[in-house]
Amino acid sequence: MKNKEGLIQAFDHIKQALKTNNTDALNRLIVDEYRGFTLNGTVETKADILKYFKPGLITLARYELLEVKYEVFSEIGLVSGKGYISGSFQEHEFQHTVYFTDIFRYEEDRWRYYRSQVTEVVEE
Repeated sequence: MKNKEGLIQAFDHIKQALKTNNTDALNRLIVDEYRGFTLNGTVETKADILKYFKPGLITLARYELLEVKYEVFSEIGLVSGKGYISGSFQEHEFQHTVYFTDIFRYEEDRWRYYRSQVTEVVEE
């Protein structure tokens, strides 16, 4: 569905696939030329996501979103908001509060994950 409801559904599918380490779903939902910009300022590719979200590497314990806004502009969908994530990367625990913007592109009759950027929130 090339509308806001379809974008919401695509975003929920990405979120669920990340939470469950479903790399098969992630492979279908993410475009091959995906690029993300991480909390530490590095560039992340589709291959990176598929590598790190294999079962046993990253485990998400909390993935909560607030103030989420969905916008559709023809073939581009924007999802932005504030998020709380926590979990572990192998034996290392992490916890972050972030602002994010995710960009989806409508192709092949569906929304696909195209770009992402996150910035850590510094609480006062």
